[in-house]
This record gives sequence, C-alpha cells and structure tokens, in this order.
Amino acid sequence: MIELLEISKQYDSIKAVDALSLQVHRGRIFGFLGPNGAGKTTAIRMLMNIIHPDSGSILFDGSEQRPPANQIGYLPEERGLYQKISIHETLLYFAHLRNVKDADHKIKTYLDRFALGDRLQSKVNELSKGNQQKLQFINTILHDPQYVLLDEPFSGLDPVNQLLLKEILEEMKAAGKTIIFSSHQMDQVEKICDDVALINQGKLVMSGKLSEIKKAYGIAQLQIIPEDLSDLEHSFFKVNDAEIRSGSAFFHLDDHNKQKLIAEANALFDLRTVRMAEPGLEDIFIQLVNGNAA
Repeated sequence: MIELLEISKQYDSIKAVDALSLQVHRGRIFGFLGPNGAGKTTAIRMLMNIIHPDSGSILFDGSEQRPPANQIGYLPEERGLYQKISIHETLLYFAHLRNVKDADHKIKTYLDRFALGDRLQSKVNELSKGNQQKLQFINTILHDPQYVLLDEPFSGLDPVNQLLLKEILEEMKAAGKTIIFSSHQMDQVEKICDDVALINQGKLVMSGKLSEIKKAYGIAQLQIIPEDLSDLEHSFFKVNDAEIRSGSAFFHLDDHNKQKLIAEANALFDLRTVRMAEPGLEDIFIQLVNGNAA
C-alpha cells in the first residue's frame, strides 16, 4: 500500500499540492484525476522522489523507507527513451540496470505481444508516437515492479493497444501490484479503475471506490435511443436540453419530468431503448471541479 499523509509543495506563491492525503491499496487500480494544473504531476514526482514535499509523509507499506528502485515502475507523460539506438538495445540497457533475469527472452515476449517483434533493430526515433508509447510501457514493467505509476498511459494508443494495455494492467492487479495512473481519458478510467481520487488546485476533492462515488455524486440521466438515429436531430431533443453522444440522447432529470419525456418521445418516434443511465465519471468530474472552483 502507498499512503500520502498531508503532503504539500509550494513554488513561490503557488501551492501546487496542499495537504494531500490518499491511500492506494495493493491489488487495485487507482485513477488519479484532476484538471490541468491541479497538482497531479507534482504529487507523482513526489511519490517518485524526484522532488521532495515541503511537509507531510509518503509511506510504502507503512514505512518511510523507499523500496529499491527496481521495485518501482514509472511511465512519465514525456517520453524519455534514447532516440538513436535500437529498440532491443534500449530495453536491454534498462533491463541490465535493474538486474532483470532472462532479459532477452522477456523483451522479445513483450515486443511480440505488442506487435513490435519485427522491429527489434529499429531505432526508437523511427517509431510512430503510438509505438513509442508501447515501448515506454514495456520499459516500465519489464522488471516486474511492485509499484507502478503511469502518467497518461493511453496517450497515442489505438483502441486495440488500449485494450492490450488494460489486459496487462489487470494481470498486474491480479498479481497484487500497487497501480496508480493519471489520465484525462475518463472512459478509460471508468473501464479499468477500482478507486479514484480527484484533486483540484492542489487539494483533494474526493476519493474512494469508483462504484461508491458514482452512487454518491451521480446525476440521474434518462437515455433514449430512437430506432432511426436521424431522429436525434429533431427539435424535441434540443428543446429538452438533451446531450447527444454515441447515438443516444441523455436527459438530466428532476423529480417530475421523467414520465413526461418518455411519453413525448414515444409519441414522436419509434424507440429502440429507454432506460436510466449510470452516471458518467466525466459528468461527476465536471460537477465536482466546478463546485470546488465556486
């Protein structure tokens, strides 16, 4: 388990992180969220011991003593791999630094899994943005770390490779790893995270199990899908402030308008789906950040 106990960091007049306390448990995937400038990167850099908190403590399994470097895997948002040497040399170099046993076999296994097995001798700068992200992720986990910190891990990845990355994170979770990732992609957070924390202006806004947060903060929504998706252009949806996304109309409800909306929609269109929709994390995120800013 990782614990942040009231850590703070100030730069001149800006308090980047303000008395932040969190717990990240083993065998769970923890989403660390916040708008730009919220303090996420500063907090992660303090976790990585790149910078030091002005006050507060960071505990790993109850101890202030940091684990050995080869027990931590860190994927920064900025790519930091050597650009002019081959993929194989790059991974082999870092594997040797971390005393990875059977490094060559593990490297080739991961490269094959990420469809890079035929690019072994390609230089890093010859890879696309997505393939560089895959390479950097492999480098983050090749040494089988106990603690894994990922900053925007899905950046540049297509849906197939996003799915593969999530599959590997689930395997690491099942193996009891402690996993933190920071992302702006709320749909990915919802699909994979067990727990989340939202910070804004350096302060904790909320944290807890994702399922419980959805129950506590979620706004009731009615989802309507017409048989003919071109009906979504009808003025009915605009007049009733529906949000149109992914072939559905979503209505925010009060205590009185649910049955009225359903009856009106049913009279106007042939309907494929009418149901109460689970609140989205993005809506909760916006609601809490705007409320916190106010």
